[in-house]
Amino acid sequence: MSRRTLKASRNVFARIGTGLLLTAASVLPAAAPIEAKEAPEIIRGVPGSEASIELRLAYQASFPNGSLDSSVDKLNIGAMQPGDAGIANSNPVLDKRPGDAFISISRPIGLSPDLIPSMSLWATPVDFGPGTVSRIRATFIAPVGPIPGGGFAIGVNAKTGDEQDLATDTRIAVTINVRPNFVVRLSVPFGATEPTALPLPQDVKDAMFSPTDPQPFTLELTMDRVSGMGTAQLTVIDQVFTLPFTLADFRADGGPAITSVGPGIAVNQNAPGETASVRVRDFRIYTNVGG
Repeated sequence: MSRRTLKASRNVFARIGTGLLLTAASVLPAAAPIEAKEAPEIIRGVPGSEASIELRLAYQASFPNGSLDSSVDKLNIGAMQPGDAGIANSNPVLDKRPGDAFISISRPIGLSPDLIPSMSLWATPVDFGPGTVSRIRATFIAPVGPIPGGGFAIGVNAKTGDEQDLATDTRIAVTINVRPNFVVRLSVPFGATEPTALPLPQDVKDAMFSPTDPQPFTLELTMDRVSGMGTAQLTVIDQVFTLPFTLADFRADGGPAITSVGPGIAVNQNAPGETASVRVRDFRIYTNVGG
């Protein structure tokens, strides 16, 4: 269930060293923020589709000068909107910085295990119903949280509703989930007919979570409401991990429209009293509708 591009990854980490953080755009050409172009990017051959479908870049926010405004907006969404789960004492934080947005959330001690504090940035409203194909992509760097104890996740999300991240919203998520003993998995915890996850190797975990030289990583979620299939993908330097799955709620033949999409962070019941944070460098939407 995974596709890994292993071009001597350990040698890559050693060769690039600390200088990689300053040249991330060259080693992650598909994920690093770019300037808006007149001709939108086209992605062909969506996984799970019977025929090749063109997805065009419809939205991009890369946070220049700390702004949440978009540089590409063919869907007339406007600026990204911060939103959290509305849980008391969870201390949601958004710090707008030049070139990225720092987001953070805490889990109050004694909170019910059924509640998950979260902090996200949302592109809303969108309208991706049956018959649409869409892909969301976010690039993150410098995740910080309870390690090795685990209990937090960084992800890209698609849901019903608006920027308020309510537990009652129907959603699909692709996450990097940090579990006890520093088990880190690419996972689809919500929105698949069967939850699916892929543990990441040690060198990839070390690259993503390095306290001194963290490497950027990109999460993608493709939602094909023509075939009823979804795809989760993680890219870290030259390694790519992919998980295909069947859509549970946002089906090809029915289900609600997706109205909000975006990157976020959450702390679950395994980390009472803990705080997690990450920096978002870039967020994009590709779709076969609009524009």
